[in-house]
Amino acid sequence: MELRPHRGSKRNHQTGRLIMPCELCCTRHLKEIWRNEHFYLIDVSSAEFPCYLRLISTRHVPEVTDLPEAEQKELWERLTIIEKVIRETLNPDKVNWAQFGNVVPHMHWHIIARWKDDLFFPDSPWGNAQKTKTPEKTQERNKQKEKCLELLLEKFKAL
Repeated sequence: MELRPHRGSKRNHQTGRLIMPCELCCTRHLKEIWRNEHFYLIDVSSAEFPCYLRLISTRHVPEVTDLPEAEQKELWERLTIIEKVIRETLNPDKVNWAQFGNVVPHMHWHIIARWKDDLFFPDSPWGNAQKTKTPEKTQERNKQKEKCLELLLEKFKAL
């Protein structure tokens, strides 16, 4: 199946294959809630996962160790802040961190608040649903998430 070109795509002159631009290399992501010169944070929460964030490098690099040392340190500080704020404001049973880059080879971290009553628990968010009904507490968690994001932005500005 041939992919249709879109703005920013190019063709490899040797193979003729379409080279798609990186979806994370952008000046402003549609779901972005914070940005500085090194990283930006997007909120990709859903009914299944009421607090699901991604911290993304502004550099197009595949691995953490490809970042300059100062940015590696900042990354860990920001990830730790995210986890602490999620735990303080939402009281999840677990906070999952994940970094793959197999599909989008641009360094980014998934940070997901998990509760024992979520549809996929104890499986990963990319696994199979273990339950069929979204928990009633999800709406309440969505409201709490807004407070979580406010506190998170305060802490990020103070860093």
